[in-house]
Amino acid sequence: MSTSDPAPQRAAGEPTAAAETEPAASRLDLAPSPVFLLLVGVTALAGWLSWTRAEETTLGWDSAYAPFLFILGGWIICLTLQQYVRSLLAYRFGDRALRGTGYLRLNPFAFRELGAGLVLPVAYMLVGSFGLNGPAVHLDRSAVSGRGRRALVALGGLLTNAVLAAVLAAVVMLLVPEGSVTNNWAIVSLMFLCYLNVSAVLLNLLPVPGTDTFDAVAEGLDRWRPGRNAAIFGTVAIFAVVWCPPVNAVFMDGVFALFTLVDVNEIYLNWGQTFARPW
Repeated sequence: MSTSDPAPQRAAGEPTAAAETEPAASRLDLAPSPVFLLLVGVTALAGWLSWTRAEETTLGWDSAYAPFLFILGGWIICLTLQQYVRSLLAYRFGDRALRGTGYLRLNPFAFRELGAGLVLPVAYMLVGSFGLNGPAVHLDRSAVSGRGRRALVALGGLLTNAVLAAVLAAVVMLLVPEGSVTNNWAIVSLMFLCYLNVSAVLLNLLPVPGTDTFDAVAEGLDRWRPGRNAAIFGTVAIFAVVWCPPVNAVFMDGVFALFTLVDVNEIYLNWGQTFARPW
């Protein structure tokens, strides 16, 4: 006869051990983080200072650091929304792994992969003066059923950049009537943010590991997906190639020509590049 104690009986409805260790869901898990609200506030303040050119008119400074802060804060907000939309799509399709994290709470400084999701894209903008997203956060593919849904999740970031570019372009067109020219720092900065999102979309269309297009094609065909190191290396490789002077000249000419088709003066983008690197 066995001398071991019988297994304890669990009452109906009593949580399992896994459920006891899993944190309870909270409404705050999907609420915007105070950090994001602070980021938006600081960016808006920099935008107002740029709009009024306070550094010249009020402080008497011969500088333009407010537009730099406006562009930097605006680009971080774009990167946050890009990761948020992809994570939210995955969450709606069944992946609960990122609930309560910085991705679904719009806190870029709490990203699990801070270097890939925030530091690298900001560095790309500061050094190269063009937009390029880092690889998307790793998601639980097994929790999202269907290749189509997984491909849509993969394209979420690219679509976000496209929508942001369209919204920013529309705002600039409303602020600057057709045929008019402006020297307003805030409007020029908004146009540069539009350019960053457009360039991010164009580069994200490349079928290179780390881009949304590569992830979507891999999901649609159910083929090989690279590891995180390969994805990060892929975006770094894209930046290195585009940053190379001969390629950079061709890329910039192409993007500027695209903006010229919608009657955007090339001087705005050149001015915006100056704002993005005031040193």
